[in-house]
Amino acid sequence: MIRSKVLSAEIIVTLLLSIVALFAIEIFELDFYFADMIYSIDNEWTYTESWFFSTLLHNFAKKIIILMYLILIIHTIYLSKTQKQNKTIRPKLILILAIISGTATVSILKLFFDVDCPWDLIKYGGEKPFYKLFNYDSQYLPSSRCFPAAHASVGFTLIAIYFYCREHFHQYKNHAFMLAMITGFIFGFAQQVRGAHFLSHTIWSLIICIIVNCVIYTIAYKQHINKIKI
Repeated sequence: MIRSKVLSAEIIVTLLLSIVALFAIEIFELDFYFADMIYSIDNEWTYTESWFFSTLLHNFAKKIIILMYLILIIHTIYLSKTQKQNKTIRPKLILILAIISGTATVSILKLFFDVDCPWDLIKYGGEKPFYKLFNYDSQYLPSSRCFPAAHASVGFTLIAIYFYCREHFHQYKNHAFMLAMITGFIFGFAQQVRGAHFLSHTIWSLIICIIVNCVIYTIAYKQHINKIKI
């Protein structure tokens, strides 16, 4: 069980708002409301292959973040070989683990859920009817495995930097938190505009990345929990 001191005010508020948002999306069918708005522009997914949303925000931006993570890994390996003390290495290893675990968890979960993308649905020019989670009709298998949102999770993995800053660079934790939220939702929005995901897929990816980081953070710093500032 995650202790309350691990869950800072911003994390608690974000989780609560995310849960409320998911209920609102379900009750008011907001997934379809926003998808309808985008699709109705030209009665097709106009921006699926657009340079801005596909090339820049989907392909290029994701590669930039992955490159940043690779640089972090290489830097950590270099430190491990050049420094006798592991005080600076261990926090970076935990950061790398948290980053990889967040997006890996989302990618693994996608293998277990049969959910199609908006562009697969008959309503939006596709060939399949819509089925809610856990109610997918086997005659339409295989599904497109569109849940949760993997691309958004690449942005939300930056939440690991927030946890890292909370422990080691407390003055930058709010900057790291905003960076993760902005990047994750921009990535999620890009995929929604392209017809690849619904809004709820993005929010679920956020929740998953936060939970994964909370678990890793709790285990890694369990001896220092009572010293953590909120």
